[in-house]
Amino acid sequence: MAFRISNRPMAGVAGLILLCVVVSLTPVNACAQVDVQAQNRAPETAEKPPVYMHYMPWFETPETTGGKGWGVHWQMANCDPELVGEDGRRQIAAHFYPKIGPYASIDPRVIEYHFLLMRLCGIKGILIDWYGVQGRNGDIESLLRNSNAIVDATERYGLEFAIVLEDQFARSANDITVNVNWLQEYYFGRSNYIRVGEENKPLLMVFGPQFAQQPEQWGSILNDLNEPVALMPLWGESGDAGEYSSGEFAWVWENGDENNHIEVLTRFLDREQAEGSIVAGSLYPGFVDFYEEGGAENRLAFEIPHDNGQTLRSVIDVYSADRLQRCDLIQAVTWNDFGEGTMFEPTIETGFSYLVQLQQFTGTGFDESDLELVHQLYLARRKWADDQEKWSQLNEVSRLLRELKVDEAYELLYATID
Repeated sequence: MAFRISNRPMAGVAGLILLCVVVSLTPVNACAQVDVQAQNRAPETAEKPPVYMHYMPWFETPETTGGKGWGVHWQMANCDPELVGEDGRRQIAAHFYPKIGPYASIDPRVIEYHFLLMRLCGIKGILIDWYGVQGRNGDIESLLRNSNAIVDATERYGLEFAIVLEDQFARSANDITVNVNWLQEYYFGRSNYIRVGEENKPLLMVFGPQFAQQPEQWGSILNDLNEPVALMPLWGESGDAGEYSSGEFAWVWENGDENNHIEVLTRFLDREQAEGSIVAGSLYPGFVDFYEEGGAENRLAFEIPHDNGQTLRSVIDVYSADRLQRCDLIQAVTWNDFGEGTMFEPTIETGFSYLVQLQQFTGTGFDESDLELVHQLYLARRKWADDQEKWSQLNEVSRLLRELKVDEAYELLYATID
C-alpha cells in the first residue's frame, strides 16, 4: 500500500493529511442534485471564457443492443471487439484505447466517471452531438435514448448542456423542423440548458449545416419556435444560415498535408466578426482517424499527430489574452470521438495528461491525483456492483465529488475499498 500526502486546502481541517491510496480496484442514482452554478475551488477568472466539452452519445455494447454487437462506433466495418488480444484489449475501431475499456454511453457508471472528471477539470458543461428524433439514420432511436439519459444526468452532476445538431441525415427540411421543435419542447426549457448573448438565447450549434444550406430553409425551420435561438453553424458556414446565424464555432482542421491547423485556428480567432456575433473557439489534442483502417469508403485528407501532448499544448498557446477576449466560449474537441482520435477522455496511451492540461488552462485547482480518484470510484463500481452496503458508500463518495469535496471523498473511498 502506497501513501500520498495531500497538499490541497481542506475544509474544516488545518494543515496536511495523510491518505492511504490503494494501487488498484474499479444504478448510480442516489444523487442529490448539484447547483450548476457551483464554483470550483479556484474561482473562474474573468479573462477566460467557459470551456464546454463536445460529447458523443453513440457507443453501444452487446448488453445495450440486445446481443446484436458492439455498435458501429466500436466496430466500423471490419473490427470485432469480441476478439481480445494478449494485452487484454478488445479489437476496437480506434488508435487509442479507453482507460476503462469500450463502454455503453447509457451506462450510469460511465456517465458518472465522465462527468466527475469534467467537473475536476473546470469544464462547465457538455455540447452533445445530437441526431434528433426524425431522420434516415438507423440508430436514431438508440442515440436519442442515450442522449436523454446523458441530459438527465447533467444537472445532477452540476453541468450545463446544449446541442450540436447533426442535420446530415435529414430527408427534408421538415425533419430538421421536427427535431428543433422537439428540442424546444424537451431541452431548451431546462434550467441548465446553455444560454448565450445579451438576449440569453438557447444555444443551438449545427455541425455544418450539411443539408439545410439556404437561409430561407432556416427561416422556415425556426419560424414556429416560441423564442429566438442562438444558431451557430460550423466555422465558414454561417452564410448557409444568413441572417439567422448568431455566430460560428471552431473545430479541428488543416488543409491536406500542409500541417497548418494552428494557422487555421488562428485565422478564425483573429477574423473580424460582425457586431454581436457569438464566437466559440476550440481546443483539441490531435486528429488521428480510423476510417481507412476501419473500412470506410471515404476518409479525411489530413492527420494531426498528438505528439505526446505537444499538439494540445500548441493549441492552448494560441489563446493569448486578446484571443480569449474574442471568445464567448471554448469547445473542447472532443471528449470521446475515438473514431477520429480527438478524445480528451483518458486512454491507455495518454493517461490523464490531456485532462491535466485542461486543469491548468481553466485554473480549476485540482490535479491528476484527483482524477485518479474518479477512476478508482469507477473501478469500485464495477467490483462491488452487487454489494449494497459498499454501493451506498460509493454513492456518498460520488456526492462528495459532485460537491467538489475531494479530500472527504478520498477518505471515504479508500476506507470503503481498503
